[in-house]
Amino acid sequence: MSGIHVSGVLVHAHPKYLENVRTQLESTPGVEIETVTSAGRLITVVERPTNHELADVFTDMQNTAGVLSASLVYHYSDDEDAVDQEIKS
Repeated sequence: MSGIHVSGVLVHAHPKYLENVRTQLESTPGVEIETVTSAGRLITVVERPTNHELADVFTDMQNTAGVLSASLVYHYSDDEDAVDQEIKS
């Protein structure tokens, strides 16, 4: 389904690799890092146009070197027609 798909993902990185993980995530299209802690936790927001693309980004996050875990904590989706209706209203 195409439209808007937004997820909040908590990433826990090994502190030794935190900067490398941060750099990798920041270079990923659709990923914004909202908060980073010295303990290696990164609060991220991922926005992609399809569920498939969102799932691919999530999988890539989990497979990033230095990432201990990536947990989906929030997900919102809406299709294009609903988004267009809200904008026109």
